[in-house]
Amino acid sequence: MTILLESTVSIILLGIAAEVVLLVTLLLTGRGVVLVGMVGTVVLVAAGVGLEWLVVTQRERVEAEIYQIAAAFETNDLDAVLDHCSPSAVHSRSEARRAFGLVQFTKLKITELKIERIDRRTDPPTTKAHFVVLVSAMDRDGSFGHVTRPIWFNLDFRLEGDRWMITGHELENAPYGF
Repeated sequence: MTILLESTVSIILLGIAAEVVLLVTLLLTGRGVVLVGMVGTVVLVAAGVGLEWLVVTQRERVEAEIYQIAAAFETNDLDAVLDHCSPSAVHSRSEARRAFGLVQFTKLKITELKIERIDRRTDPPTTKAHFVVLVSAMDRDGSFGHVTRPIWFNLDFRLEGDRWMITGHELENAPYGF
């Protein structure tokens, strides 16, 4: 069911498949009543797209957190970044402080975002996110100037209260080995 609520693509593809079947049926039988089914299918697809737009799944909430964190980095707002980290994420919090002490971020672009299935067997639920961020930053001490490079992120999340919070991280290709 969540596949239908995560993306409109599956809803639209099912609608197109149903319309093709109904169109073939219309052409083979010539019965006008099939047009009612075609109109009904369009209405159902529109309702499905509307429902997908209204329902925010847990994975979409994790994705929104990631984009909010990226925006906080882009505006160099350490407090906003730390607000997305669980108090128990001591290493991630200290690495964020260290990163802000070393560089000033100018632009971030997230690509290849993949959020794993949410593990509801844990209490509270957890998940992991994997993505690449094209980071543009300037160092504060003049060691490397302005650099743009891809950094591979693996973030661990845990649902704390009503928010998905970072509980750990791993980076690849980060300057200074964050």
